[in-house]
Amino acid sequence: MIDRLVLALPAVLDALTRANVGVVVFLQRHDRLEKWYANEPALQPLGYSVEEWLAKPVFEVIPPIQRQRVVDLYERFANDEPLPAVIELEFVQRDGGDVRLEFTPGRCDAPEGRAIVLVSHGRQAAQAQLSLLEADRIALVGALAAGFAHETNNPLTSVLLNLRSLRKQIVATMINEAQTSALRCLDDITTGAERIASNVRALQTLANRGATETVDLAALVSAALRLAAPTLEPRAHVIRQIFPVRPVAGEESRIGQAVLAMLLFSSSGFDDAIANTTNRIVIAVEERQDRAVVEVSDNGHELTHDEVQHAFDPFFRSSVRGSGFGVGLGVARSVAITLGGEVVLGPRAGGGAVITMKLPIAPSPA
Repeated sequence: MIDRLVLALPAVLDALTRANVGVVVFLQRHDRLEKWYANEPALQPLGYSVEEWLAKPVFEVIPPIQRQRVVDLYERFANDEPLPAVIELEFVQRDGGDVRLEFTPGRCDAPEGRAIVLVSHGRQAAQAQLSLLEADRIALVGALAAGFAHETNNPLTSVLLNLRSLRKQIVATMINEAQTSALRCLDDITTGAERIASNVRALQTLANRGATETVDLAALVSAALRLAAPTLEPRAHVIRQIFPVRPVAGEESRIGQAVLAMLLFSSSGFDDAIANTTNRIVIAVEERQDRAVVEVSDNGHELTHDEVQHAFDPFFRSSVRGSGFGVGLGVARSVAITLGGEVVLGPRAGGGAVITMKLPIAPSPA
């Protein structure tokens, strides 16, 4: 609704500016995208005045690696495809630096064409509250914390027991017969330590922000599965169909969060009280029509009408799927659309759900 007010009432623009709420409006006219309006709170992070920003070509403030992504996003707007609750875009600042900004998107008809409206909060307001994507990230990591602690504790216990055993053998006079036993202990320590290190690396990948880069999607999904395994495996038998695919361009942690959201939503379709002997979650990674695809399917509870309608809403909860996690698939859709891809949810033949994320293949280096 705010987008219609922005176009209809100049007084609303003044009120939003005084409230330190950033607004940027683009106009789609005769198949061209033109800058139409921006206020100071929206441009302050970029370092431009309103006049300087309006005078620049549309793509001059977008890093070259991000431009195709913006074109894909624009086509989604133009074709009336579903919009995420939040999109994250990268811009070139006036001093040459890069900055990421988050916007709530909207669109409406205008007398001179079609308007695309992006609404953001000023720096002061943004620092006072968590963005939807950041809050979703915290909720996802929190949902995995108990399982990760359990997964870490098991190998750590083995490491400690073997360390004590090794100490006793070293204190005593070691003879040839003791060598095999000592080496076995060392092998157990190494295996346990590597398991801990692998889990920690996977968590760091998903928790730490990073730059846009080429991402090995098959490896990233495998890392997400290691973290999600304590949550998934008690509920269902996990089947991996992960094939190598060409790299995708994006932020590794963001894509990992999207995959985790898909996995958790799928696992929540099962009842904890029912044995998992027939429960199945299938995770597939493959290429389809020049797109890298991650698909998570399950034979859990059938999707309800409410889930189909609202599963992509931020912090979606239902009495069946998503219950206990406090997040919906909104984070996955926001990430995918920002990268020029998509996430769709549908029923699985025979019962259950299928969640499919498609991402564009990264351009080959020049």
